[in-house]
Amino acid sequence: LKDLAAILARRKWLILVTFFLVVGGVVAGTLLMPKQYETRMKVLVKNERADMIVSADRNGGSGYRGEVSEVQINSEIELLTNNNLLQQVVTMCGLEKLQHVAGPDPSQRNSIAVEKAVKRLQRDLKVSPVRKADIIQVEYADTDPHRAVAVLASLADLYLEEHLKVHGTPGSYQFFKGQAERYQRELQDAESKLAGFRRRENIVMLAQQKDVMLQKASESQSALLQAEAAIGEYTRKTADTRSQLGAAQPRVLTQSRTLSNQYSVERLHTMLAELQNRRTLLLVKFRSDDRLVLEADQEIRDTQAALEKATKLTGLEQATDVNPVHQALEIDLARQQAELAGLQSRREALARQAGTYRSQLNRLGDATAAFDDLVRTQKEAEDNYLLYAKKTEEARIAESLDQQKISNVAIAETPTLPYVPSKPNVQLNLALGVFLAGFLSLGVAFGAEYFRDTVEQPRELEELTGLPVLATSYGD
Repeated sequence: LKDLAAILARRKWLILVTFFLVVGGVVAGTLLMPKQYETRMKVLVKNERADMIVSADRNGGSGYRGEVSEVQINSEIELLTNNNLLQQVVTMCGLEKLQHVAGPDPSQRNSIAVEKAVKRLQRDLKVSPVRKADIIQVEYADTDPHRAVAVLASLADLYLEEHLKVHGTPGSYQFFKGQAERYQRELQDAESKLAGFRRRENIVMLAQQKDVMLQKASESQSALLQAEAAIGEYTRKTADTRSQLGAAQPRVLTQSRTLSNQYSVERLHTMLAELQNRRTLLLVKFRSDDRLVLEADQEIRDTQAALEKATKLTGLEQATDVNPVHQALEIDLARQQAELAGLQSRREALARQAGTYRSQLNRLGDATAAFDDLVRTQKEAEDNYLLYAKKTEEARIAESLDQQKISNVAIAETPTLPYVPSKPNVQLNLALGVFLAGFLSLGVAFGAEYFRDTVEQPRELEELTGLPVLATSYGD
């Protein structure tokens, strides 16, 4: 400590001169330094608006992201510091006029001035993300406070337009609208062809018609088989009935009795008695050999012979009636023949009906491929039309949002006109100047002490000679 104090005492003038020179230089530099006015703005990054996805994907509509990622923040920072954007700011605010460029060609001088102004703006512009927030802070300092505000205001306007341009899809609305109109025409054409095909082929609902026609054809075929089976059955029945009818008699004996010839016998007895009475009367008048008597005798003999014969003869009385079996068989045969004729007519009708159903089913089957192609074309055109109509509406909404400048970034803090200069900071500069002056003055003092070639203390002499110093003398 004594050595340090001795050094400071020996070099006090050098220290003081160096200290005040450095402090004076810092004060002069601070006072002569041009004043810088700093202004700032803050940009809020958000995901309130979903980005439109320009694709033909039916499921892809708009890409919505929840939280703001670091990639988004960095992308917006890069967009803010884009060279083209800064060049537009320089041109708009006239910063190139502040650059002094020498050269014979005015256009070349202007280009060089713009390039230098852009580089200076990139150097002076401070863009940094705010920690733990979706905010980007932009700071800019200039000797003119109004120009500083104008630069950030221009940067904000141009940045919002550039953001919409980069994230937007220019021309998507016209593209999707044209595609929607095209597929609408294709849909109308497909619907017209399908309607004409339906009218021409008499198709309302092809699948249902085929099912109904197939069911009817199956039922008709089943009924036809049943009718053929019934015809075979009634044919056998008719043959059996005819056979039974041929074996059965039309009439049958219902009553038979034997009768005597009583009436003839009684009549002959009466006639015999009358003849005998007449012979008796004739014998009274004539002789027995008279012709009349002989005739009477002959009649008596004939009558007696007829009486004997009539007495011996008997009568047979029989009664017949219609055979009920024969009659029933005739009725059954007539009924079976009528039913057989009806079944044959039904079979013919069912055969014609089954043929009609088969032909209609074949026609529907032949029309299925063409109908399916038309339906598939119509469905594809409809899906495409609905897809591009939806895309058209999304593109229209996106363009409307772009026109209203509704985006996922917003100026959270606009630049304000600064009245107090941010540079130079007099107090900080003076403090740093004092510190630097003290450090340099001590450094100069210790450096001068290190390079001196004289002995100032007895102890130094003892260290140099290795001999003890007995006495010291100080002259005036």
